[in-house]
Amino acid sequence: MKVALVSEHASPLAVLGGVDAGGQNVHVAALAGELARRDVEVVVHTRRDDPGLPERVELCPGVVVHHVDAGPPSAIPKDDLLPYMDDFAHVLHDEWAVAPPDLVHSHFWMSGRASLQAARPLGIPLVHTFHALGVVKKRHQGALDTSPPGRVAAEERIARRCDHVIATATDEVFELLRMGVDVRRVSVVPCGVDLELFRPVGPVEERTPGRARVVVVSRLVQRKGVGNVISALAELPGVELVVAGGPERAELGSDPEACRLAALADELGLADRVDFRGRVAREDLPALLRSADAAVCVPWYEPFGIVPLEAMACGVPVVASAVGGLLDTVVDGETGVLVPPRSPERLAEVLRELLADGEARERMGRAGVERTRARYSWGLVADQTLRVYESLPRRRAHRPLQLVGNENGNGNGDGSHSLRRSSAEHLAASVRGLASLVAETQRIESWGRSLARTLLSGGRLLAVGNGGSAAQAQHLTGELVGRYSCERPALSAIPLHGDTSTLTAIENDYGREEAFARQVRAHGRPGDVLFCLSTSGRSPNVLAAARAAAEGGLTVWGLTGPAPNPLADLCDDVIPVDAPTPANVQELHLVALHLLCAAVDEEVEASAAHAATRHVEELHHGIA
Repeated sequence: MKVALVSEHASPLAVLGGVDAGGQNVHVAALAGELARRDVEVVVHTRRDDPGLPERVELCPGVVVHHVDAGPPSAIPKDDLLPYMDDFAHVLHDEWAVAPPDLVHSHFWMSGRASLQAARPLGIPLVHTFHALGVVKKRHQGALDTSPPGRVAAEERIARRCDHVIATATDEVFELLRMGVDVRRVSVVPCGVDLELFRPVGPVEERTPGRARVVVVSRLVQRKGVGNVISALAELPGVELVVAGGPERAELGSDPEACRLAALADELGLADRVDFRGRVAREDLPALLRSADAAVCVPWYEPFGIVPLEAMACGVPVVASAVGGLLDTVVDGETGVLVPPRSPERLAEVLRELLADGEARERMGRAGVERTRARYSWGLVADQTLRVYESLPRRRAHRPLQLVGNENGNGNGDGSHSLRRSSAEHLAASVRGLASLVAETQRIESWGRSLARTLLSGGRLLAVGNGGSAAQAQHLTGELVGRYSCERPALSAIPLHGDTSTLTAIENDYGREEAFARQVRAHGRPGDVLFCLSTSGRSPNVLAAARAAAEGGLTVWGLTGPAPNPLADLCDDVIPVDAPTPANVQELHLVALHLLCAAVDEEVEASAAHAATRHVEELHHGIA
């Protein structure tokens, strides 16, 4: 099996401890290595952030890291990378078109966005791991959230359109269900821990005589709760705190969060008991953790959190926030203690009791070692991940259409090629496209059921397209207002090119690009559906209509030609048809429209049957 791991900002080669370097880097590196040990060929695609990096680097036998040119080859905060993701997607698409992997596994939402653009038109299955959800980050950080404005909507599209979501914790599953993700397409596979490196037996770092020691290993960002630990330390005389993370020790003075935390320690009179280490080499972390009486991990929220596992594997009890993935990993009263986030008072109380009870610490340390060995080795994580991969149906990638040449196979004899195709070639291209459309059958049926429910509840469908796509938009609305396969109530559907007087008036007054968008603003209501048809996915008036619909609270669906394309990015859900010419694309669009109409009719019939049954039951109840 050949697998592409996509991790746009978190390179497996990155140094840990920086603002954007942490658990995801560890996860991708360890998963890649374990997959390779199971005879999987792995390529990790990550963004080039240094001009000196070679294009490809071997991470370990069987794993190659590919540095993708997308944006300036320099360090950029991950929340600022979105403008470069289209370039990232194009590089992936071009590489996979030549040498397609059997499966793509993307990590973090921007990687998912790029991977959808690149993999879907090639028929390559996509598995996605979010690592962190924007809706959770916004809930906990509010105005401090630096995510791009479209993150939450993009994550919803990724979750609906990828083939499978791997959540790292139970808490994440509930968030995905709230987003409307089918639970049958979700599996929980936790992060793991390197049990060869993090062991209970080994070197122990020297510590200050006569003092208990608490250790925090964390990126230096406010939401990690390091400030809460410092505040709690003020209530714990005789205890020292070691904080590992952030830039190199010599550079801590220029790090804003490190300066804030140091100022807090000074203010509380704790400067002599708080040791800011800066970045600690990964191979030195076990000795530091083994020197602790307790490891503390009290973020405001935490999608998973690898550090508690590393401490548990070293036999150290963990005091952790009762949030996110920490609810899965830390067993309250058994491997550590769970506390409310942002509560220095409760944290101080728990640490005081734990540091005074050596027997409890020893018992929790043993339980932590047993739990990590039983559940969290990277080998187990890789095995569970492989089972997800193997459960997905394989899709055949699209084969590009062969252009017609002369008898010697050299085009027209002058190095050029003729674009003429025989009828057989045209039909063959459409048949290949039909095969790829089969994979979208469930999505089309889901659209049909959703659309029927919207229209039956008083909603409206607006349809847009140009040229042949306009004819198909009108065909769709005609089938809905009229009938497709059975008698049913008329359903509200409007083709926005159908009123030529309105169309020409808008074009004269506002320009052709506004021809559909202004009608969307006039006729569309929140909850309605805008259906966009475009063989290129680039028509300016269709793109403007999609933007207007999103602003107005409409759901936007699209039928396009091959992705990536701008319209696909604007839609809530899209089916990009992989065919070589606009004619082939339009033929397949018509097939998709007929499947959609059939699904609408089926849902309308089911709704009517349900209503009739309920009416009979009410009558029976009234008679009784």
